Amino acid sequence: YYLILKNWWGNIELTNYEKTVFNEEIISLNQQLIRLKENQIRIGIFGKAGVGKSSILNLLLKEEVFETNIINGSTKKIETKEWEINHQSLNIELVDTPGFDICNDKFSDTLNSKTFNSELVLFAIAGDLNRNEVNKLNSLINDGKKIIIILNKINVWNKYELKEILKNVGSKLPKNSNIPIIKNSENNISAYFPWWSNGCH
Repeated sequence: YYLILKNWWGNIELTNYEKTVFNEEIISLNQQLIRLKENQIRIGIFGKAGVGKSSILNLLLKEEVFETNIINGSTKKIETKEWEINHQSLNIELVDTPGFDICNDKFSDTLNSKTFNSELVLFAIAGDLNRNEVNKLNSLINDGKKIIIILNKINVWNKYELKEILKNVGSKLPKNSNIPIIKNSENNISAYFPWWSNGCH
């Protein structure tokens, strides 16, 4: 795949104007080609402040690498950590990000760039989707990103409330988006697939 993409990219001729207009996209594509060549995958976590993004990554790593706090917005900058798994040919980089709702416009561009450069986006939520979250999700979907929604902190709801939240979140996703929702609690992780008619787990 790397050779196919490299040859395709090498045969594209751009004008100086096009190179200027699409400079960020060109840089992003070149970076992704390098990661593809080196069998690297970047997984970025995205969401508003206080949904437990850092905690989710720490759960994957099985150690407290990313700082967590009871105060919303404890993550102030983009941080990365290599996720070591038992796969000799695959390198995975986890990217922790601040809440998109507390970033200023200048940093928001950097945050979006880092997230959109990820091969997989974990979109963390802690309840029903608000309008801002839906807009961010749609931007990622329109960009062709692979997305998994993680519904975090589910212990605060009973079974009926959780069912309603999952139903509402699923109804706000574009049709045929095929985005799974992972329910995450302290002692249980399960998946919900809103595109199945019965919402199977």
